[in-house]
Amino acid sequence: MMLTEIERQINLIEDVRELRAVQGFVKDRRRALGNKVKWKLKVGDNVQITNGGKVEYGEIIKINRTRAVVSIDDMRWTVPFSMITKMGDSDE
Repeated sequence: MMLTEIERQINLIEDVRELRAVQGFVKDRRRALGNKVKWKLKVGDNVQITNGGKVEYGEIIKINRTRAVVSIDDMRWTVPFSMITKMGDSDE
C-alpha cells in the first residue's frame, strides 16, 4: 500500500480510540523491525543511523537488549535498533 493511501485512510479516522490503536500498531511494527535488525548486528559492524532525516555513520561498540551503543565521530551514542541500518546489507 502506498504511503499516500495510508495517510488518506488515517485521515478518515474520526475516533480517538481508533487512532490510538493505529499508533499502537505502528509502534509494535517499529519494534519488530528493530528486533529484526538487532539479530543481524555484531560488535564492529559499520552502520547508518537515521534520525529525523539526518543520516550519520558509525560503528557498533556494544549491543544491549533494546539499543546499541554506536561510536560516531569518537562519541558514543545509545541508539534504538529501529534507527540503525547495517552497512552492506542489500535486504535492508
